[in-house]
Amino acid sequence: MIFDQFRLYYKSEGDKKMPNLIPNAKESRSIRGKSPLLNTTSAKFDPIIAGQAIVEGLEYLKQRLNWSGTKIAHTLHLPANTVNTWLKNGNIPISNSILHPDIQVIIHLLAIHRSLEAMFDDPLHQQAWLSTLHPELNVIPETLMAESIDGLIFIRQYLDYVRGRGA
Repeated sequence: MIFDQFRLYYKSEGDKKMPNLIPNAKESRSIRGKSPLLNTTSAKFDPIIAGQAIVEGLEYLKQRLNWSGTKIAHTLHLPANTVNTWLKNGNIPISNSILHPDIQVIIHLLAIHRSLEAMFDDPLHQQAWLSTLHPELNVIPETLMAESIDGLIFIRQYLDYVRGRGA
């Protein structure tokens, strides 16, 4: 029967028995030696810790660039009350590891800030880069980011490209 074809096979490992769904499957190999294809010991996603970490990133960005919560909200295309509430509470509600588009946009903004931190030590230079017309872009980055989420993503991609070329 079909069930018989899909029996669980067990391979012994000391006192433990581990299910092996495919009896002739090979283990993956890496530089560090043999490892299972699925790492079952990885840390579980904790939405509370993730929400707190994102707020910490936004607070750092806010402090470094001297931005208000309202300016951050405007750049993220989110309601100012929502962003300010998240910052006040020190947490962003995240329900699971599949991130909501609002959270993804925040991550794009944090990635832009990460790139600027790598390029410029001085926050004043970071602010200048964001508020200056760039001939390569033919636009002021802050303006493009405020126009649309696509503009925000474009600036992130541009900075990733520039950093990849050694800027």
